Amino acid sequence: MTIQSRAWAMSQAGGPDVLHQVQIDLPSLRAGQVLIRVVAAGFNPVDTKIRAGLAPIAPQSGVLGCDVSGYIEALGDGVSAFAVGDAVYGCAGGVKGHCGALAEYMVADAALLAPAPAGMALDECAALPVAAITAYAAFQRLQLQAGERLFVVGASGAVGLMMTQIARQQGLLVEGSAGNTDRIQRVEAYGGRGWLHSECAQLVAQGERFNKVLDTFGGTGLQTALELAAPYAQVATINARHSYDLSQAHAKALTLHAIFVLLPLLRQENMAAHGDCLRRLTSGIEAGELKGLPLQRYGMSDVTAVHSRYESGMLTNKAIMLPDF
Repeated sequence: MTIQSRAWAMSQAGGPDVLHQVQIDLPSLRAGQVLIRVVAAGFNPVDTKIRAGLAPIAPQSGVLGCDVSGYIEALGDGVSAFAVGDAVYGCAGGVKGHCGALAEYMVADAALLAPAPAGMALDECAALPVAAITAYAAFQRLQLQAGERLFVVGASGAVGLMMTQIARQQGLLVEGSAGNTDRIQRVEAYGGRGWLHSECAQLVAQGERFNKVLDTFGGTGLQTALELAAPYAQVATINARHSYDLSQAHAKALTLHAIFVLLPLLRQENMAAHGDCLRRLTSGIEAGELKGLPLQRYGMSDVTAVHSRYESGMLTNKAIMLPDF
């Protein structure tokens, strides 16, 4: 049976005005998939890159939205980890080969999902998947160990806050940079020691160096990370899509990791690792060791405004969008 869903989709690559409300036919459930009634879709910066054509990985339907939270409405063959009515969340689509979350309903691979944490509002869960999975991936790639010092360039953003509290949970000492004193207070509320971005140059001049550094910006953020890195250090970035001066990396014999958590979706491989990360996150939240992100709620009809606000630098909190068709 064909299931129709109202959704917001890009008609072509371009500015925010290419996003329009549409009616789509959802694909039939395949083995291992579930149908989700969407409670909220989380906005991520990569959505704007896909929409603009800078990342040519748009889904065939044009419906964006990687992060989703909602209730399972139907199960495909072989799905045993969930039941109809379960509350779930995940980084489950919005790229080539996968349905997006900016819709009433979404078809998703069950392996990408996890049970939503008890005690957290289900719509708030949509703010977490990409940021948390990115933080867990960076944690693994940097081979972080209890007692180590970690510096996070851009620690007050979604990935930075997730990394700060996950690293603290695992016994690391975390420092990070932010753009103003209010953002520094946010970093410290999540367990890190905050510095202004402008103070990073002073740290370098004073000889401060870190064996593990995460850059959540790219561009000048990665250059700052390379400068703060000690000889033989490991540096991870979530945005390597620029031209860089890597002389510091060569001079210090650094190891550089590029983190791109949508690759398993695009390659249709190792997707269960996403669900495993979110199960760890759910456990940490339910144990009171981890918490959600500062967020702002919008309707899906505000999606063009959300994209515009982000691209003009005015989106200061994580955005989630609720169906308002």
